[in-house]
Amino acid sequence: MNTKEIMKAVSYIKRSNNRYVLVMNMNGKFKMPSEIASEMDLRINQISAVLSDLKKEDIVTCINEEEKVGRLYKLTDKGLEAYKVIKTNEEIQ
Repeated sequence: MNTKEIMKAVSYIKRSNNRYVLVMNMNGKFKMPSEIASEMDLRINQISAVLSDLKKEDIVTCINEEEKVGRLYKLTDKGLEAYKVIKTNEEIQ
């Protein structure tokens, strides 16, 4: 994965407050949509839409796609690298 791909992911994440907050709250952990919804104070359908967008961009992945209930999501390698760039940038400012 090159720097250009990671910076494209960073830009994509930061263009939406919901994408940004979701990625920053994931911070390398496995989470269910219901947990994320509770933490972000959003409805589950809103979280599902954000996760779907992030999944299309290869920023998150579902690790148990075959499950109908209790799906777990995590950041992909690309998503984790983008998270680190964002976090480091914010710590510098």
